[in-house]
Amino acid sequence: MSEQEFDMGPKKIGDLSLEESRAVRARQAGRSRVMAVVLFGLCALFFAITIVKVGVWG
Repeated sequence: MSEQEFDMGPKKIGDLSLEESRAVRARQAGRSRVMAVVLFGLCALFFAITIVKVGVWG
């Protein structure tokens, strides 16, 4: 049996190398942060519109 069959180290994750996998995770983390900011902004906008429509501040 060759050494390659027993190589279970963290060199490859799926079809990606360790560096590629880290780059993909970094992009995903960036996208998730952007989505969180966008969703928070939409919630704040809807809250403000609701408050103005109810007439508490407007």
